[in-house]
Amino acid sequence: MSERDTRTVAIACQGGGSHTAFTAGVLREILESSPPEYTITSLSGTSGGAICATIVWDGLRRGEPDRALDRLESFWADIAASSPLERYSNTLSVWSSRLTEEFTTGTFNVSPYLNPFTSAFVREFRDTIDQHIQFEDPVPVAPPHLFIGSVNVESGSFVVFTDNENGSTPLKIRDDQTDETAPLQDGVKALLASAAIPQLFRAVEIEGVTGEREGHWDGQFSQNPPIRQFTMPDEVDDKPDEIWIVRLFPRETADIPTSLGDIVDRRTELSGNLSLQQEIHMIESINDLIAEGVIDDEAYKHIELKEIELGIDQDRHSKLNTDPSFLQMLMDRGTAAASDFWTTDGVRNESD
Repeated sequence: MSERDTRTVAIACQGGGSHTAFTAGVLREILESSPPEYTITSLSGTSGGAICATIVWDGLRRGEPDRALDRLESFWADIAASSPLERYSNTLSVWSSRLTEEFTTGTFNVSPYLNPFTSAFVREFRDTIDQHIQFEDPVPVAPPHLFIGSVNVESGSFVVFTDNENGSTPLKIRDDQTDETAPLQDGVKALLASAAIPQLFRAVEIEGVTGEREGHWDGQFSQNPPIRQFTMPDEVDDKPDEIWIVRLFPRETADIPTSLGDIVDRRTELSGNLSLQQEIHMIESINDLIAEGVIDDEAYKHIELKEIELGIDQDRHSKLNTDPSFLQMLMDRGTAAASDFWTTDGVRNESD
């Protein structure tokens, strides 16, 4: 195959709790079945999407795609509520969340700083991540490159954790406002920060670029997921030919929501897509200017945008659902959606 036949691809994984099992299915199919002309050069993600993206990054940086496949499967198997007690707790959690909505806006009414179970859950979650991703192993850091989205609670700055190529640690933290970076001593904290839903988890404290410990929340408040970083390399050959976006939050709705639950669901969808839509618009605008001949600078290139969408009607409470059959349904749906990607025009092409 000639060099002209190859296509470099960056994959961006939106966050969405248990719905991210769909993303695991998409990535599994990409690793197993994508045509040979595609080469993954970067991955990004937020929350659960960040975990899936990082598992794939960890396998590819080692030159072991089979490892990534195994870890995607085993991570979601560990997340699934398998024992009778876990299944009971899962059902109670999901339906308690839904019932709460009848009386409030559906958010949790106890601060995670007062909830005695929060710390134990975070420790268990961290242990699960540690079993599937080993940041500190002495293996090459990149390529592919990795970008994880979060937000600094105190400064309001968007934060991206990225691979620290040739650095002293596997990851580094980058402040989007100042563009300053600092080594990240504890790689798992990047994933915990990106998944730190403020109603459920305490802010994850990380030593940032200022040298001070600062709190970080869910990347849904910043970039969900990061895609602008894919376009930032100085060398045009280092920019991807295509960006594939795994979208969990639907852009459109069939009807105007009228019930309180539907209103909050739609508000969540819109806020989850806000930064993504802005970054998509920026890339599409540059593509248009290139096509019109307004931009002829060789530092810019046309980047094709494509999407693989979850496309099922599930309320936000189902993002808490870890029932094994529900997670398997989502993974299978992701596998099927990615398979259609190679064979049909069913995946949205943002450049069309």
